Amino acid sequence: MLAELIIDDLVLIARAQLSLAPGLNVITGETGAGKTLLAQAIGLLLGDKGEESLVRPGAERALVQAVFERPNEEPLAVARQIVRGGRSRAYLNGVVSSAAAVEATLRDRVAFYGQMEQTKLLQLERQLDLLDASAGEKIGPLLAEYSEAYARAQGRERELAALRARVGDRDRELDLLRFEVNEIEAAAPEPGEDERLAAERERLRYAEKLLDRVTTALRLLSSEQEGGALDGLRVAERLVGEAAALDGSLQSVAERLSALSAEAEDAQAALRDWVEQLDVDPAHRDAVELRYDKLQQLKRKYRVASCDELVAYAETARQRIAELESAEHDEAAATAAFAAAREAAVMAAERLSAARAAQAPRFAAVVTKELRALAMPHARFVVKVERRAPRSAPARASAGANLTGAAADNQATYAALNARGADEVEFLFSANPGVPVRPLRETASGGELSRAMLAIRSTVTLGNDVETLIFDEVDTGIGGVTATALGERLASVAKHTQIICITHLPQIVAFAERHFAIEKVADAAAQTTATVVRRVEGEERVRELCRMLGAAPDDAAARAHAESLLERAHQATG
Repeated sequence: MLAELIIDDLVLIARAQLSLAPGLNVITGETGAGKTLLAQAIGLLLGDKGEESLVRPGAERALVQAVFERPNEEPLAVARQIVRGGRSRAYLNGVVSSAAAVEATLRDRVAFYGQMEQTKLLQLERQLDLLDASAGEKIGPLLAEYSEAYARAQGRERELAALRARVGDRDRELDLLRFEVNEIEAAAPEPGEDERLAAERERLRYAEKLLDRVTTALRLLSSEQEGGALDGLRVAERLVGEAAALDGSLQSVAERLSALSAEAEDAQAALRDWVEQLDVDPAHRDAVELRYDKLQQLKRKYRVASCDELVAYAETARQRIAELESAEHDEAAATAAFAAAREAAVMAAERLSAARAAQAPRFAAVVTKELRALAMPHARFVVKVERRAPRSAPARASAGANLTGAAADNQATYAALNARGADEVEFLFSANPGVPVRPLRETASGGELSRAMLAIRSTVTLGNDVETLIFDEVDTGIGGVTATALGERLASVAKHTQIICITHLPQIVAFAERHFAIEKVADAAAQTTATVVRRVEGEERVRELCRMLGAAPDDAAARAHAESLLERAHQATG
């Protein structure tokens, strides 16, 4: 519970220290005295924006501190500081923190209900949340299961959409790659072929000159040619060999001549082979030129330097074609995965919807009972749960193309889902007999809306989820018997949950266990105005009630009325 609230230099509050009780605490004061400042102070702890305008004139900083206590636990101290001309700071147990971290720490300790909360109550999304929260143990696990299934289905849907978005690009790339591979395969280049063709092309280009040179060389070597070099070598070899038989010193010369003769014979044979293989046919030369030009054209087109690279380019293209063709199988797998995830999400949504439909009348009955306890004897409260209409979505339509039967129904249901499921929830209300229920946002007056909010929050959260409930303007538009009923309800809830209520109703104040009054004090001499908060007890409490009743403290009738309110509240709460 909130044990202590300390405020320094916040707008008109120089210093205020409130020691709060476990039950019902009320804060009262004249209109304009600054009751809303206390709400602002608490709002700062709960993450509201800290504006420099909140710093009291003449002060350098505003500070709001709070201490929360739980049995058998160390006290929790939180604070929020706004520095003039600087940034606001938050503190958690004396350590600098962030406003978000402080708000998160207090989330399971404090709930603040003011005019803004009533506005939120009219939002259909909030009404759905309240229905779910009213049966948290039953609906909570189903909602978590659905959220996981829906998120998985959305992920599968995005994957499939991305694959399909790439289909056009993939087909264009496949067409290009297949054309390139076919073109290269039709040419059938071989590794090193361009180098061989370049050499042959150069040889054919000078074929006549080469043939003339080689045939002349053959004639000079040939034994058929008179005085041919080969015959001369053979004669010289024979003669030197005979001389070496007589003079051994010539033996090495004889051997060298023998080797030269053998080399000349080999050279002659090689030249004859070359002449036989040389194709000087113009048709062959043209074929070599055409082949050479074709390979050069392909190399330029595919920006490679050799036939080796051209062959490698074709192989890389074949591998890419295989990858793209496998993407068709990937799309089929992604379609199946999305269909399975979509079905799981739809089934989870069905279970969630069934739980909501079952909870709606139970929740409505409890809220109706609460409303009648708040002096609305004819109040009727209905919770309408309807399926959301499917929304148009091209990706979903594509994903469900050509579906029939159950699959088509499944797709249509999925198209209606969002992060909260398949349902839309709306609260219907009627305060008077014979008047049909209509949407709460259209029918409830300010006072009725305040009571509806209290009744709903009593059902959903009062008692278990937080330790401290803070109400600001919950009594708007309420008076008379209704005010007394509201006071009784607040006092009843305060038996197990601390309540802090900023109110202008004496009927509610009478039920308080601790009462604080806030007033504005002006110092004409110093030309200053300050807001003061003080605890009200005993006789002073009667005087404050008289003020709230619109009478002077010494007005006997007002005093009797105030004392009567206190006595009645004491009897009602035991």
